[in-house]
Amino acid sequence: MNVVTLNAEMVIAAQNDSNLDRIIRHSSLIIADGAGVVWALKLKGRQVERLPGIELADATLQMAAKLGKKVSLIGGKKEVLDSLLSVVKERYPEIVLGACYHGYFADDDAEEILSEIAQSEPHLVLVALGVPRQEFFIDKYRAKYFPKATLIGVGGSFDVWVGNVKRAPSLMRKLNLEWLWRLLKEPWRANRMASALPCFALQVLLEKFIPSAFKKK
Repeated sequence: MNVVTLNAEMVIAAQNDSNLDRIIRHSSLIIADGAGVVWALKLKGRQVERLPGIELADATLQMAAKLGKKVSLIGGKKEVLDSLLSVVKERYPEIVLGACYHGYFADDDAEEILSEIAQSEPHLVLVALGVPRQEFFIDKYRAKYFPKATLIGVGGSFDVWVGNVKRAPSLMRKLNLEWLWRLLKEPWRANRMASALPCFALQVLLEKFIPSAFKKK
């Protein structure tokens, strides 16, 4: 099972990448991570609540610990992963960890690394390689190495958990302004967001109010 945490940037990226589009459409479960996705769905009459990927990951770790399910972690820098293992064990005392590996490995080493991780037979695998690398990674290796596991792409969650990156204040999260906080803290995102978000919003509004523009000819 693979889980995709979807936001507006991913939607626009998928429109320009047929492989990413296929992965999203054929995923086992799509979670509305971004405020834009929630807004778009509500305009279509579907009442959904936003569930940030990091909160989904936290909930799955809690459940895995409670049920005694084994967890593997893939991604982040080596020092981040090392710190994360301590954080996870402290936060979820009953957690059962399988083999884990940082995200800075060569493509040629992927098979050997994943074979080692697979041997520990994890039930849940959190992959923090960033979008869309983690989606391509999960799609490529899930069937071969983790056919019975649940895999979730969790973006930059590892850095947040170890304290390297700070999440938006709770008020901004409640107002669905976490994207603004990330932009203020990581201005390098500006160009990507400036092109993707208005494009997404325009498409949503056109489809809502001028649906004929989206009819296939």
